[in-house]
Amino acid sequence: MKRSLKEFTGYTINTKGGGKGNVKDFLFDEDRWMVRYLGADLGLIFSGKTVLIPKRFVKKPNWLNQSFTVDVDKIDAENFPELSEKLPISRKYEQEINKHFKTTDYWTDAYNYIAPVGAPGITYPPRPIRVPSIRVNEKKLNTNLRSFEEIKGYHIHALDGKIGHIVDIIVDDTDWQIVYLVIDTSNWLPWSKKVLIGAHMLDEISYEQNEIKINLRINAIKSAPEFDSSEPINEEYEKRLYDYYGRPLMH
Repeated sequence: MKRSLKEFTGYTINTKGGGKGNVKDFLFDEDRWMVRYLGADLGLIFSGKTVLIPKRFVKKPNWLNQSFTVDVDKIDAENFPELSEKLPISRKYEQEINKHFKTTDYWTDAYNYIAPVGAPGITYPPRPIRVPSIRVNEKKLNTNLRSFEEIKGYHIHALDGKIGHIVDIIVDDTDWQIVYLVIDTSNWLPWSKKVLIGAHMLDEISYEQNEIKINLRINAIKSAPEFDSSEPINEEYEKRLYDYYGRPLMH
């Protein structure tokens, strides 16, 4: 199913042995736009300890209790390498995590595309996801991780001007692939609406300008089917969305 990262933020984290914490953020890699880590405050004695929990240890969320169970022992969690550096996260820190868990690097063993469950031709949006190009003016950091909290609020730059900003990200919970951005079409007007833009439609992202370019005109985005976060994203809605953006006049 398609799920909201904003909804997951704040969920309780339960480790084996009774340890608890809270979800604070999600980190995805900019090469595949797949969530790789759950950013967590473990809420240990005296002060919280912020760590990154690899996605491979995170089990399916409990919707009723609004919680995640992670396949990590409480004592082991307390000995996580603490996240003291600022975003973006360095590759060195990721290597420390893998050393701690005795696991292999995802960038060497997990980059083979695995299609989500479903018959060919009915997957929305199409897989694998085409990710946006990256525009940077400074020296490239030794990392490919980006934060949900970092890009939330980024402005959308259409072909004929700016329109709204990112308010949420939708992932497929089968593989934690980012599939949609939720866009508020206005930055302040009370009559704005929320729409979905497929991740495969993004053209370029600038982490320095805090914006994402899309090869659509403002009118096309404003007129897109409205997104209601209280309703599940079903196949019928996705077909309608895919049909709308697929029309030649939209580009």
